[in-house]
Amino acid sequence: MKVRLNKTTWRAVSGIAASFLLVVSFQNCGKAGFDADLDSNLESSSSDAALSAKYGESTAAKVQAIPFAFDATFDTITYNSCAESQLRTSNAFFSVKAGAYTTGGVKIRDEFYAYADQNFKPIYPEPTLTENQYKQYLADSPVNNGAVPSMAVRVKNSLTDVYTTNKSVTLWSDVVPMVGTLTDSLVMDSFAQKGITANYFPFSPEQRVLEAGINFNSSEELAEEFRNIFMNSGVLSLTYMASNTEIYKLRAASDAYPVKTAYGKAYNLTFSPYAVSGGASNNPNHILSQINETDLSSPGVGSKFWNCSRRFSVIRTQDAAAYCPSHTYDQLKDPYIRAELEIARRHLRADQWDINVTNRCAVPKGGVSCYKEEAVGGAPVVEYDLTKECFRSNGSYAGAVPSSKCLHFITVCTRD
Repeated sequence: MKVRLNKTTWRAVSGIAASFLLVVSFQNCGKAGFDADLDSNLESSSSDAALSAKYGESTAAKVQAIPFAFDATFDTITYNSCAESQLRTSNAFFSVKAGAYTTGGVKIRDEFYAYADQNFKPIYPEPTLTENQYKQYLADSPVNNGAVPSMAVRVKNSLTDVYTTNKSVTLWSDVVPMVGTLTDSLVMDSFAQKGITANYFPFSPEQRVLEAGINFNSSEELAEEFRNIFMNSGVLSLTYMASNTEIYKLRAASDAYPVKTAYGKAYNLTFSPYAVSGGASNNPNHILSQINETDLSSPGVGSKFWNCSRRFSVIRTQDAAAYCPSHTYDQLKDPYIRAELEIARRHLRADQWDINVTNRCAVPKGGVSCYKEEAVGGAPVVEYDLTKECFRSNGSYAGAVPSSKCLHFITVCTRD
């Protein structure tokens, strides 16, 4: 289900009582539209006056014209295909988790520095603009002030529409804020220098990393529905909220509906069955096989494909000895194994998952299984042989219905 987060509608509901007298005098105005226009004009004039009082009219106009300055990017996206009702109570299980740990993070665009250096003067005796000046201009810039990076599953051609598992969009579930307000001085301390990309924000009063997760893992049917959404009308998005509470706003150059471009990144996800010689025809398409990253402000320009070669089969605890033994001490001395573990551990924590990167497998800890733990007719609970037919609740079968469940996978994709 998708829900439109619309500023006009939100304000129409909250402003009815206060605007009653105005409706009498302006009966020909649409109620929601009138409230939105009035509020927007008041906000704009108030902002103009404050900037003029602080900088003077000429410099205030230049502050008003500062371009959007932030560029946030993920470098790791993980998809977990496990989808059963019991997983909703375990924070070890997620559907999609994304974050920035090495090459990704938050930086200030070169365009902002070029604009600031050209339009503003340094404070004597400094020969150039200082870091504090850059931070102050960003905080006073209307298009940048209060920006909060967030992750959501949005409609490609209408970015203010959000796909949700409920009837309404919920903060922290459907729209997930990250880091905090980017124009907070403590947050900007991490990336206010030219050429710096930050993925850790030690002084942030909110989150210290750029990381978010979304769950649609309560059933196989719902998980498959979201995979189809990703491959058709939906996109995993990294956009910017006006603040960490106003989920109905999306920062974009234009607020005309439908919003087709915005500041931020789009991650187009493609799914397929696990590629294996002689693979069974009913193997589900729950491997995240490809990610194509694009800029939402100019779709299709500068697209970048990710590496999605790390695929971990999810093994039952009872079957771990046979299919996913723990790494030995000598194996952990291998630099390759250590490097691969470091990547996998970004989203599969050591207290929640055992991982063997050589066998490409993962075993959940904590007593919660990826699978419903009932055996049918004495058959194995999970079919680990991908050349054999397997059972999934949303599958279709020409002959006898298989007894053993389909194997699930965790795909870890990186922006190399």
